[in-house]
Amino acid sequence: MHNPFRYRSGTSLVELLLFIGFFALVSGVVVALLFSSSEQRIRQQSIAQVDQTGIQLLQTLTRRIRRAERILDPALGETGALLLLQMAQDGENPTIITQGNNGMLVAEGTTVRSLTNSGNTIISNFVAQNTSPSTTRQSVHISFRISRTVPLPTNPEYVRVFDTLVTLFPDDQEEGNCGCGAGTCSSTGSYSWGYCDAGSCLEANTTLSCTQ
Repeated sequence: MHNPFRYRSGTSLVELLLFIGFFALVSGVVVALLFSSSEQRIRQQSIAQVDQTGIQLLQTLTRRIRRAERILDPALGETGALLLLQMAQDGENPTIITQGNNGMLVAEGTTVRSLTNSGNTIISNFVAQNTSPSTTRQSVHISFRISRTVPLPTNPEYVRVFDTLVTLFPDDQEEGNCGCGAGTCSSTGSYSWGYCDAGSCLEANTTLSCTQ
């Protein structure tokens, strides 16, 4: 009697092993590509966050500096770890820009607040250089460093330095000159300053760090 299943072809053990090996090879390549793509995406996100933070901070600082009447600290031709500006309005006179707690700080009068939300982003090495050619033509070069740890197994770090030269708008008549000058840095690294209140210069009840 004729057996209908006698000549039916089947899958041999060799063919099965070849298929498993090929499948494993393709799966490994796909997983590697997916991992590489995900890692690249995370790196690009970290770079974009650092760049965006730096550009926004430069814009914020530039607007504040241009509105100032005078640069009180650092002195002409000198460099410092903070920038003290004479402003026209008592509520923000003086304005001090510096760094602290891995972020950027601004003091207006006696009120100190943070300009940045640090998180994994660290701001350091803030430097202000008074590049004014004269007391009537004032400018300052500012720079700072932003670093961020990329959330990958090797914890790589992305670092970028931001800097810009800002020229103050000319001011024919100063309104914020109440007798307050540059602040003073103590031997312990604490910076104290005076602020304007109803035309008088008073001592601020808070301090900042004058060292990096």
